[in-house]
Amino acid sequence: MGPVRIVAALMMAGAVAATLAAADARARLLGSWRLVQYDVFDASGQARPGSFDNGLITYDASGQMSAQLMRGRNRARTAPGNDAERAAAYGSYLAYYGPFTVDEARGVVVHKVVGSSYPHWVGTDQVRYFTLSADGRRLDLSLRDGDRVTQTLRWERVE
Repeated sequence: MGPVRIVAALMMAGAVAATLAAADARARLLGSWRLVQYDVFDASGQARPGSFDNGLITYDASGQMSAQLMRGRNRARTAPGNDAERAAAYGSYLAYYGPFTVDEARGVVVHKVVGSSYPHWVGTDQVRYFTLSADGRRLDLSLRDGDRVTQTLRWERVE
């Protein structure tokens, strides 16, 4: 086998390995996850609680995801009766769905938003950096601005 064929074979093996790794990470993401913690970090790295304290994210085998997040504490339990109450209800809930892809090498899952309660998210890619615990029971999804983590959502697998 000549050097060109060896290089081509090594490149093919690398591509296959990357595909298998992404498939493994994708398989580990499948299922439903309950939000247990949401932190937002300022430029100095100081954490504060995020906007939502309750949520569910689901990844299914067909390659679709959906996320529901809400602020459960102090949220009105009655139907909104005026514009201010409707605005408060809208501001305390986020839902979106669409297909997802996984890039294991970068540690990224991309949510390709098809529908959302935030109209400006429709048609966007919501990039989340992920880490999965070794036992598969915890998932951390982080947002970044360059190299700086700006938000982290911690999820526990729903059994």
